[in-house]
Amino acid sequence: MANARIIKRRVNSVQNIAKITKAMQMVSASKTRYSQRMATSSLPYIKSLLESLETVAGSVDQEAHPFLNRDRSGADLLIIISTNKGLCGSLNTNLFKKLILWAKNRPNAQYIAVGQKAVNFLRMHDFDLLAGFTDWPEKTKLSDILPLMDMVKERYLEGKINRVDVLFTDYINNLSQRSLIFRLLPIEDLEIQQLGSEFQNKIIKVPTKEATKEQVKTTPVNYLLEPSPKELLDFLLNYYLELSFYHLVLEALASEHSARMIAMKSASDNAKDLVEVLKLDFNKSRQTMITNELLDISSAKMR
Repeated sequence: MANARIIKRRVNSVQNIAKITKAMQMVSASKTRYSQRMATSSLPYIKSLLESLETVAGSVDQEAHPFLNRDRSGADLLIIISTNKGLCGSLNTNLFKKLILWAKNRPNAQYIAVGQKAVNFLRMHDFDLLAGFTDWPEKTKLSDILPLMDMVKERYLEGKINRVDVLFTDYINNLSQRSLIFRLLPIEDLEIQQLGSEFQNKIIKVPTKEATKEQVKTTPVNYLLEPSPKELLDFLLNYYLELSFYHLVLEALASEHSARMIAMKSASDNAKDLVEVLKLDFNKSRQTMITNELLDISSAKMR
């Protein structure tokens, strides 16, 4: 009888856990839809911005701008975007595996962590952590990432940083995410890879200096640029960096919520299976107990 009570108690506990994981699954599903919609909606802005950069690029010397200059010295910087909380499957594990591979040949690299999991990992393994950002709201806005971007651009312009990479998780669909490294600085050929389910494997490019000159020859369109083309290029490049990094953050958020949704769905399904097994054990235990009592009664009558 004691065994049956223990099994009944376990059944109740597992059922309560299943209710919690089901609720977390539904919350994550709602957050996934919101984050994925935000990530997709940011892409038209990036496309329009690149078209503006294409117009300005032919009017100035691109190599003169520090954001486009590849001949630099200094340490490499990696910005890693992880999660603040767990229960999201192998998402953070895959990120940290990619981080180890990136850091293998860069002993003097520096790091900026976004998310408590990345902060803990970098501190645990004694990486050169410059800063950690763990208090961004779940519905992250462009203004929330500006302090980080200001810090990165300041160090880059001072010559302390050679290049800036961003390690994040790209959202493909609810069942699939992948860890990617995106080159943020220097901007190579003003190129950005369109990420997301609707834009997978598509690349929008602003042509190089030579290609832009050739296009100007074949497409005689005159523009009046105010202020000067150099000032306008500087403004657009700064905005491009901020918007590109913001898009990567949105992709990472969509990946986090979808991974957590799948993990909680698996937990709910496993809990249901475990309840069935426990109920079967409970019934077997009760059946054994009843059989023993019947045997005792039969034995007593025979006496």
